[in-house]
Amino acid sequence: MVGLSPKRGEGATLAALRRSTAADHESVDALIAPGRLVEVGYYVAVVRALIECAEIVEVTLPRIPRGLCRQGLSASDVSKRVAIDAESSFLDELAAPRPVRRPPGGVDDLLAPGPPAQATMVGLLYVYVGSALGGLHLLRVARTAPWWRHEREHLLFRPYGCHFADRWRAVLDALERLDPEETNAAVGAAKAGFDLHRRSLTDHLSAGPHR
Repeated sequence: MVGLSPKRGEGATLAALRRSTAADHESVDALIAPGRLVEVGYYVAVVRALIECAEIVEVTLPRIPRGLCRQGLSASDVSKRVAIDAESSFLDELAAPRPVRRPPGGVDDLLAPGPPAQATMVGLLYVYVGSALGGLHLLRVARTAPWWRHEREHLLFRPYGCHFADRWRAVLDALERLDPEETNAAVGAAKAGFDLHRRSLTDHLSAGPHR
């Protein structure tokens, strides 16, 4: 994967980030079996894992540097709070409410104490905002389930609604504005984001009758 060439129109920083995190990304994708999302128990397990990760990232959003806020990546721009809350309520209706538990890791696993470097935050947002790309693929399957409610407006698999393209473009543009020496910081944060998802999904999918 390290030898992959940049995609057409893709800058050097983004290409380096994709190469460096390809194995991490693939390891997370491999944990989810899209075809099983029509099963209530499996859907609940996957989404609860993603909510758990999202809650950790949401805590970091107020620390987004002002420079990124001016680029369309403020806390309010990238937050998934409305979707998280709506999805949590939906899961409680599908299955018995689950006691609040301590997530696997925490904010300190993603960002060191104090104001994060802009490159570090961009790397984390690359994973957080970018997860909506995979979410759209998973949503196409989940929507075919007989228990699905098509009138639902706020979905964790589609947290930004019609604004996703703008959010994602802002992340990619911010990556390309980084200096070459900042790439490692962005890569490290992205890897931490993928690791958070990997641990949470492994934890939730290894428990319960849906295994």
